[in-house]
Amino acid sequence: MNAADSTTIPAPAPPTRSRIGIFLTHDPEGSVDDYIVFLLRDMMQNLSRLVVVVNGTLSDEGWRRLSEFTGEIYVRPNEGFDVGAWQEALAGHVGYDRLADYDDLVLFNDSFFGPLYPFATVFAEMDRRGHDFWGLSVHGETPGTGLCPYGNRPRYLQTYFLVFGKRVLSSNDFRAFWQDLPRFRHFDELADRFAAVLTRHFADRGFAWSAYCETADLEGPPVKNFDPHTYALHELVAHRKYPVIKRRSFLVSRTEYLRHCGGAELRATVEHVRRHSNYDLRLVFRHLLRRYDPGALKESLGLDYVFATDDAAPALPTGRRIAVVAHLFYPDQFERCAATLCAIPPEIDLIITTDTEEKRSQLEALVKRPDTARTTILQVEPRGRDWGAFLAGCRPLLADHDYLCFVHDKTSPQKEYATVGAAFRELLWENMLASPGYVRRIVAAFEADPSLGLLVPPPPMHGTYFKSSMDAWTVCYEATCRLADRLGLPAHPGRQRSPIAVGSVFWCRTAALEPLLAAPWKYADFPAEPLPHDGTLNHALERILPYVAQARGFLTGWTFTEPQAAAFLANATFMLDATRRALNGTPGLRFATFASFLASLRGLRRVLRCTGLQYLWPTIERGSEFLARRCPCRLRGSYTRLRLRTCALNGAGRRQ
Repeated sequence: MNAADSTTIPAPAPPTRSRIGIFLTHDPEGSVDDYIVFLLRDMMQNLSRLVVVVNGTLSDEGWRRLSEFTGEIYVRPNEGFDVGAWQEALAGHVGYDRLADYDDLVLFNDSFFGPLYPFATVFAEMDRRGHDFWGLSVHGETPGTGLCPYGNRPRYLQTYFLVFGKRVLSSNDFRAFWQDLPRFRHFDELADRFAAVLTRHFADRGFAWSAYCETADLEGPPVKNFDPHTYALHELVAHRKYPVIKRRSFLVSRTEYLRHCGGAELRATVEHVRRHSNYDLRLVFRHLLRRYDPGALKESLGLDYVFATDDAAPALPTGRRIAVVAHLFYPDQFERCAATLCAIPPEIDLIITTDTEEKRSQLEALVKRPDTARTTILQVEPRGRDWGAFLAGCRPLLADHDYLCFVHDKTSPQKEYATVGAAFRELLWENMLASPGYVRRIVAAFEADPSLGLLVPPPPMHGTYFKSSMDAWTVCYEATCRLADRLGLPAHPGRQRSPIAVGSVFWCRTAALEPLLAAPWKYADFPAEPLPHDGTLNHALERILPYVAQARGFLTGWTFTEPQAAAFLANATFMLDATRRALNGTPGLRFATFASFLASLRGLRRVLRCTGLQYLWPTIERGSEFLARRCPCRLRGSYTRLRLRTCALNGAGRRQ
């Protein structure tokens, strides 16, 4: 931690109080991840006794990991959320009468990562304040869902981490509160009738409370209050000594972030922790990658890497082996591709594959690198195209490399214009190998972040790629699931989210794609020519890459050159603005926020569905398209002359 930073924390004093902790954990697979082990190791420096309650199931390995900290481990049905677990532990495993033996009771759960610095510091500060009960953060008054007995939810401590002192524990009010709680079945009920009630209940009985991280200055009227530990996270961590990151922060949709802030909050917080804390962020990402889609994490973290292409870049790391693999098939692209490949830093191995001896000879004449550079030009079997060449033809040459780049030439002859496919090819090659400095910056990004495993270019949005980007799975989802089974991935990709890797080019940390690279690929595994335009093993391979990296505990991001990022931003902004202008004035649509726009758009779709127009409109569109394609030349000519005459008349009127 940087001593000059505003989050610098003084060294904690040795614990002087007797504390019992009750910890709740729940995992659908019964796992106990590394972040929990780290949390409990720190907490045990502050507790005299720990009771662990598991909602649901607990694996043998999970039991072994929890046994490092306590022998009091209780598994119960996944009912009543954390409150039900705490309630049961207090009544059945600890006993209310025994609470008087302790100075503090700590109730906490597994819904946060941390601590970012030792909890001993937090306990020392709160002991100094001397309040009867406390938590880490507070939520301002809010309307809630209408179930709260106070009407609005009053200002309350958020209940993922609560500490009750001896004066509360010794009172009859404490036992009565927990014994009178109902069994909660829905989250809204839990929020309104437990979280929002607890603080006011004990405050009304004369007990003083506070939050370690105070945020009263961020609060406003009830309708404007929000979760500060999510939407003001960077402010809390960087400037207010907030010691944890809520797991929810990574799972909130980007729509919700854009409702409350600019969308960069989470990434800025992660970067702050990386620079100013000793907390290992790999603990966070190992858990998230086991449970959630890599595309969702890419979206929430904003994993878009924009690099300059000039030569003022860090040198390649010593002791690392790096290779660029290029499959080249089209002779009319050889000269252009060879120029790019010859420019990569000479310390990087270059492996080029092609399918005939004649093409190999052409490439040998074109590819001229320094004598010190290692270059291999390999003739491979044509089956499987680029993926067959990479996985079956090059596999023996890829061993012992730390980082790999894979590219291939591309023509996309099925597209409507040659320029549409050419622009996609430029997007792929430039975002992979734009310049020596760009390549060095990509490698430096992997070196700087041990959680980063895969970098791919963004998808194209131009031409008819606009439609295909709406569902990048196209007809490939089932093929991708079969490939996931073949590679032994622990879970199938989620159909509800589009894949974030298309184009079959990438930079990777070799360890991130180990299941793919280690498989015993043969040319016979790949489909024979003529290769269908979609739905084959090759198309599944380009989509499965982030899921392979996920299974190995690595994140996936997009990488851009500065010019490509500028074009992507300009295109995305133009498309958004044009869409808003086109929809402006449509009955029922609201544009106050992006969230309200989406909600109103869903409402409009329901109206169309209920009235039957949803099913009629495609027929009208198909009829219009048919007339446009089949209309006789004479009618088209007449229509064109009419338009020209109208324009001429309008122009004459303006001249007068």
